[in-house]
Amino acid sequence: MSQENVEVMRRIAEDFLGVSESGWEGWITGLSDAMDPGIEWDASEFDAPDIDGMYHGIEGVQRFWREWFGAWETLTFEYELIDAGDRVVMLLDQRMKGRSTGIEIPIAKYAQVATFRAGLMVHWKLYVSQAAALEAVGLRE
Repeated sequence: MSQENVEVMRRIAEDFLGVSESGWEGWITGLSDAMDPGIEWDASEFDAPDIDGMYHGIEGVQRFWREWFGAWETLTFEYELIDAGDRVVMLLDQRMKGRSTGIEIPIAKYAQVATFRAGLMVHWKLYVSQAAALEAVGLRE
């Protein structure tokens, strides 16, 4: 099942990279197909106004993404996926362009960890450090 989880995360990332700003709403809606209705979305380590903290359920996750996309005109990233059993680590190197400022901002490399049960994402956590995410799943850089 773990390789299937990696493929779910790969599809999510590739779908995201292939969509323009006008398609973000469709991506947000499609993301729910991969989530358990009771998903916990943990952005508590993220230091950004209005979108840090915990989000619960599919509606909470969709709210997170709508708020996130509201601030950015473009988002691009490179990623690497690491199979960690029932969890998948996504290491990211991301750049964004502010909607109101037009300024391009690189984010320091960070990571996300998604936990799966029965093929659906039940928990997601953002880590501001790739090393911390790898350690959280029992791996080291």
